[in-house]
Amino acid sequence: MGRAIYFSVDLHGHINPTLGFIRELVDSGEEVFYYSSDAFQPIIESTGATFRSYRGDVKFETYDGGGIETFLITADFILQRNQTIIENFREEISRLQPDYIIHDAFCYWGREFARMLHIPGITVFDHFAYIDEMADVDPEFFLKNVLRAEDDPLYKNNPEPIQLYRKLLGKLSKLIRAKYGIDQVNIINDIFCSKEQLNIVMTTRDMQLYPEAFDDSYLFAGYSIYPRKESAGFPFEQLDGRPLLYIAFGTIFNDVELLYRHCIEAFRDSEWQVVMAIGHQVDLASLGPVPANFIVQQYVPQLAILERASAFITHGGANSVHESICYEVPTVVLPQSFDQFMGALAVERAGTGMYIRDAVPTAVQLRDSVNKLIEDPSYKDNCKVLHESFERAGGPSRIAQEILRYVEHWQPNQQLQEHTTHTGTRGEQ
Repeated sequence: MGRAIYFSVDLHGHINPTLGFIRELVDSGEEVFYYSSDAFQPIIESTGATFRSYRGDVKFETYDGGGIETFLITADFILQRNQTIIENFREEISRLQPDYIIHDAFCYWGREFARMLHIPGITVFDHFAYIDEMADVDPEFFLKNVLRAEDDPLYKNNPEPIQLYRKLLGKLSKLIRAKYGIDQVNIINDIFCSKEQLNIVMTTRDMQLYPEAFDDSYLFAGYSIYPRKESAGFPFEQLDGRPLLYIAFGTIFNDVELLYRHCIEAFRDSEWQVVMAIGHQVDLASLGPVPANFIVQQYVPQLAILERASAFITHGGANSVHESICYEVPTVVLPQSFDQFMGALAVERAGTGMYIRDAVPTAVQLRDSVNKLIEDPSYKDNCKVLHESFERAGGPSRIAQEILRYVEHWQPNQQLQEHTTHTGTRGEQ
């Protein structure tokens, strides 16, 4: 029996996709210590893993300032947390004597601990994956949709996208080097991806943007839903058999009162029965009288509603996009933050839904988009095709098998070779 440590990002969208393969590892005889925030202890322990608390030292947040400012602030956040976690947990991790460490791509400290202890490290991409090599395939896409650098003076004055991308990356790397003393850092692959010899991507190549940029170190394992006990209290008895439209904008960027108002205007007194989750940042009373065909709550049991839904208006988070595909529900995507823009593009290119580019679309746009989803059967057909690709990829059982195989055959010198070959930008390799 081996002993593993998993370092998580303490957000629902990063934890839910990992639960299945953690359960598989435990069922295969592995002992897994799973680090997260206290709120997630019950669901983590349901997998058989041993919960360990970050003790308030992480508290992942999001920042939606736009442009490369977002990347710099997020990188700074990750590296500050890295210093805190390394300092506060070094002795504890050493005492556990893990045989290997698995970590979220944003948990840079997982990679650092693996190197300190000279043990295998494995990265998990539970969000929409973006890596440095994607910029070689389509630098314009990377600049606009990942770095969102259109307002940067360098962008406006440089006609060559790939040269501009490398300049921007160099600019960010210099700032990181000056503050944290990390030489030859590639801010994408090192800080935001914590790249390892084995990198698990929780989707398939059919859904991944620019899959040709990903080499064989990336395992595309598909997506599967781990059953979770969602809070009771939803009035299922009010669902009356009419076509069901589900509307939700995630657990973070849901302070979108005007957008909720437009959704109400679009589907008020329509043939749809609408379930709308508004989170905790908008006061229900501020939305005015709730139409008779709407059920509006702060929290909605998403899996149970998707199982019944015919269409879904979503922010485009990785969990929501993949869960909708698993239930073969086409989507209208209204992204609110940078990774969700990638989700919207992935949905659009896969043909499983529509990407509305207006920040706050009108009621007419919303209504017309949902009608098109239903009238055109190709959207639902494409959901079915992708769902089947998720299942063929192997899911949690394959992830567990590949992790154990990798750990069994790992050699210490691999770690050093990987560290020396990928820490610089591709232009330096």
